Amino acid sequence: MSTYNVLQFLLALYCCFRIIICQQFHENFIRPDFCTDKVLTSLESYLTFEAGSAIQCAAICSLDENCLSVSFKLKEGKCFLNFGLLADDCGNGVTLADSVYYKKGNAVKTCMNNGTLINNDCVCYGGYVGTYCERLMTDCSEGYREMYRTNGLYEILPIGATQSFTVTCILRYGPGRTVILRHFQPRHKMNRTWAEYQDGFDLGITGRWIGLEKLYWLSRSKTLDFNIALEKTKSPFVSVKIVYENFEIGNSSTNYQLLSAQLNRARSEINVTDCLSSLIGSSFSSYDMDNNPVQGLGCPAQYGGGWWYNGACAQCNPTGNLHQSGGARTGVDDEVFWEPFDWTPLGINIWL
Repeated sequence: MSTYNVLQFLLALYCCFRIIICQQFHENFIRPDFCTDKVLTSLESYLTFEAGSAIQCAAICSLDENCLSVSFKLKEGKCFLNFGLLADDCGNGVTLADSVYYKKGNAVKTCMNNGTLINNDCVCYGGYVGTYCERLMTDCSEGYREMYRTNGLYEILPIGATQSFTVTCILRYGPGRTVILRHFQPRHKMNRTWAEYQDGFDLGITGRWIGLEKLYWLSRSKTLDFNIALEKTKSPFVSVKIVYENFEIGNSSTNYQLLSAQLNRARSEINVTDCLSSLIGSSFSSYDMDNNPVQGLGCPAQYGGGWWYNGACAQCNPTGNLHQSGGARTGVDDEVFWEPFDWTPLGINIWL
């Protein structure tokens, strides 16, 4: 066979192949007749690569049972494989110039991570959220927005974090709280090691210190309110609230330095002392890792717990001991206190 005949044969074979692929594309993939200017958001894409055409993009999708649709940027030749579908109201779509969207002809909405499909909506469990339960919530407030209403332990993945971790969520009322510290039992002390403060520890059945590493990832992911509630009396129940905005701490290389904390007086108890602002720039300290040493004064040992301290230690001591003396300050440095209050709390809650 001459070279010319070989080329003709290869050309014919290529044309047949293209016809088959094109036919399969038109049979197996559908371009919806609604929201034709929309494609899925990148949150619903699990793989991106370059392709010569939308047909090639769809051909790869057809080989993967997890792929329900494709988005294709025409000029850039960029293919996005999606695990989701464009909603009928296009609520999960974005307008992207020079792009097209196709769905598998037999594709039906499916829920990931053990989610349940009810009335064409995915009901998610175990901390998962999203249209298809495709990702973990970033914090407990997102869980509340996604209709979680049971308090307990949840797996979360803050924005920018590379690994998920477990936190305690209070979800029975809005806007959803990520517990940083919950301490109500005097027999459980907070004079712990640096490793414990870094990793987190339990304080009885319901008490917990979240851990500095987790607090770092939560604080860097978005602007957060740092809420403190001091329980004054049980009957009747009276508590004092203190709210700091724009709370942020540094990473482990800074020993979790306090970077930002702005007291919101309108949302806090009248005349409360602004304890944290004077501590900005200070690193966290524990009795075995005093990162703000003062000559003749070891603040973590004196105050009975780990916290951010400066030359005068601090005007509050939320990680001290719960003496529960019946209200009045006992006058010892290691009790829980917040100036200028002349009483010591029965318990303390801190949450984001």
